[in-house]
Amino acid sequence: MRADDDWIISSLLEDLGALALARDRVSVHDLVETIGPRGFGPLLVLLAGMLILPTGMIPGVPNVVALFLILIGGRMMTGAQEIWVPDRLGRVSFSGHMLAVSVAKAQRWALWLRPHLMPRLVFLVEGAVARRAIALILLLTGAVMTLVGLIPGFPFVLSLHVVVLGLALSSRDGLAALVGYALILAEILFITAFFL
Repeated sequence: MRADDDWIISSLLEDLGALALARDRVSVHDLVETIGPRGFGPLLVLLAGMLILPTGMIPGVPNVVALFLILIGGRMMTGAQEIWVPDRLGRVSFSGHMLAVSVAKAQRWALWLRPHLMPRLVFLVEGAVARRAIALILLLTGAVMTLVGLIPGFPFVLSLHVVVLGLALSSRDGLAALVGYALILAEILFITAFFL
């Protein structure tokens, strides 16, 4: 990342990298505290990234992510701006080294994505209808991931639209949100073809 890059995703990855290097084990509470007031967008990017990157191979991670998606979707439905995490979920922890490896890989992708994301068609991410639509998508994604998350590859597939919608919220980029909606259709076709 560039030292002068104040993009919210860049600053989040820098903070997560510092957290990973400072601790052998990182808890969910640690992650939520590190994200702080940045909002739901960066949290969605982080959660989806955990499934796309090496941390997604850790047993139980897809279930934790699914629960988080349901929690975030529910909070967004009510108009809340911050995540609430049950204490038991907050105590779940994983390797700091694995997080550091994942952050290093994510930083390369973030560097590539940065010039392509910008505020445009903002009503598609900040309007009341748009936010409730995204909230509903997260609730459904979390429910589906709970049901099929143990099937290899499915958490990865289901995380694709989540990471794009997270980037859209983080950058106020409605065009990115449209890409996320298109990915949902592709994922539905993939899952349908798998079970038929």
